[in-house]
Amino acid sequence: MKIDFGQFIHALSDTIDLVGVDEVQHGKRVGYMALECAKTMGLAAKDQIRLYRLGLLHDCGVSSTRVHKKLVDELDWPESQYHCSIGAKRMQGFAPLAQFADAILYHHTRWDELRHIPLSDETRDQANLIFLLDRVDALACMTGNPNRLAASNTICRKVTHYRNSYFKSELVEIFLATSTKEAFWITQQPEHLRNYLQLKVSAPAELHLDTNQLTDMARIFAEIVDAKSTYTAEHSFGVTRLSGHLASQCQLPETTTMKLQVAGLLHDLGKLQVPDAILEHRGYLEGENLAIMRHHSYVTHMILSRIGGLEEIALWASNHHEKIDGSGYPFRRKGDELSVESRIIIVADIFQALAQNRPYRAPLPLDTIVDILARQASDGKLDPDIVAIVQAEPDHCLAVATGQ
Repeated sequence: MKIDFGQFIHALSDTIDLVGVDEVQHGKRVGYMALECAKTMGLAAKDQIRLYRLGLLHDCGVSSTRVHKKLVDELDWPESQYHCSIGAKRMQGFAPLAQFADAILYHHTRWDELRHIPLSDETRDQANLIFLLDRVDALACMTGNPNRLAASNTICRKVTHYRNSYFKSELVEIFLATSTKEAFWITQQPEHLRNYLQLKVSAPAELHLDTNQLTDMARIFAEIVDAKSTYTAEHSFGVTRLSGHLASQCQLPETTTMKLQVAGLLHDLGKLQVPDAILEHRGYLEGENLAIMRHHSYVTHMILSRIGGLEEIALWASNHHEKIDGSGYPFRRKGDELSVESRIIIVADIFQALAQNRPYRAPLPLDTIVDILARQASDGKLDPDIVAIVQAEPDHCLAVATGQ
């Protein structure tokens, strides 16, 4: 499969930024500042883009809204290294992103410690520059002033105070030189930053992925989602396993089955925008909380549709809460609007969710799960042929969905 690497990086950045819920452009601001500093340093265009992408992805180890709040509300905290380690491991698991792993691992390491770690000078400087810019963004958020230009002098004084302890002196000088331009701060305002990224940053590059690499790519997204809460843990992987099994039972082509499994890994991306407290709510959701939860499959569609080459996968993943009679969400698709691939992932999602521990209930008995699916098929909500596969081998489906 062929995808655009730049679009993929931006979609992954969008996924990471979702964790902030209300503060959703942290990674993009760091990426923008890194790009501007790279220009001040006189780096070659390819190295400028590399620093920009490192800034976009530096917090790929964050899944919790609580951790993200610390990122933008505190200068430093004892557990800050944990998300760096998780992020580095995720990057190492996908070859095209492995180049960022070491810098991400050390992007919260103080310079007076980092300078003694056996790394290349380039990696040390990249890690420390991202740390500096990451903390610039945190300091800007801590001022409580939405006008970053008005707060710029205060931020620069604080950064200067930490030179040679938290930050390499030469990198502080590069930041101070870059930040003298009013445009540097004004561009970080949400509406201007969006325009800048759309108009100024374009580095299209085709990335050819084989089956294993496509799965590795999807696994990064899935791990970020499933790490968000103990109640989302393994859900995406269970849905992808059951989707693959049902697809093989429906005798779909191998390529289609593989793409459907990728859709299973990606289907709940939008849940990253749901606050932890709602995901872990010990009761059925209603009112505004339910409305917030129902955004997630739409957000999944919006993120995945930005990656050229993933159009079918984006469609199947975002349809996982639709119903054949049109009673699902968020698009109210029905009948022939839902392909067999969408119908499979709908059944797989329901089955796995019912078989999984949730904050408001224990896993349901297998007989109850099958009865629920059969009743929804009878009511015209689910595909009866796919539900019949589950009815014919419920124990095997349970083992596949739960990984037991």
